[in-house]
Amino acid sequence: MTSRRAFLSTAWLLAAGVVRTAGAAHKFHASFTTIEFNPESGSLEISLRVFSDDLENALSRKARRRIELDRAPEAAEMVSAYVRERLKLRRASGEPLRLAWVGMEQRVDMTWVYVEASAPDGPGGIEALVTVFFELFRDQKNNVSSKDERGKRHDILFRPSDSGFKPLIPAA
Repeated sequence: MTSRRAFLSTAWLLAAGVVRTAGAAHKFHASFTTIEFNPESGSLEISLRVFSDDLENALSRKARRRIELDRAPEAAEMVSAYVRERLKLRRASGEPLRLAWVGMEQRVDMTWVYVEASAPDGPGGIEALVTVFFELFRDQKNNVSSKDERGKRHDILFRPSDSGFKPLIPAA
């Protein structure tokens, strides 16, 4: 009887912990963008990884109604518009690069968004501005990772207090 009571108590505590963990929001606010140059297509292939609940919150706020990525038939269209608004690329001259929608996929609590931009000369001379979820969180951080022609990785960090575009590849 005592072991059964101990087992049930332990099982209840574990279940309560799982429920609490599953319902709790994550403790940090970040997005991760990877920009890869494809020399064959002359394009920048961009993947943006975000927490799904943050993306749903941003879309819901914009739409002024609850948006669930796996239930809203217009989710891909809404995500595409949001990403084009919040992830900007341009040449150093100021000429914007047009982002073309490739698609998105959800994995557990993360959403991957894929877009591309024509850049026949590669990532050199390209600047980025990533303001994903800045309207939601003051502690949001957006990391952008890209590689130069030699394959060396470069990271940029965007915070809500930042202003303006930053070069993908720092000047030599």
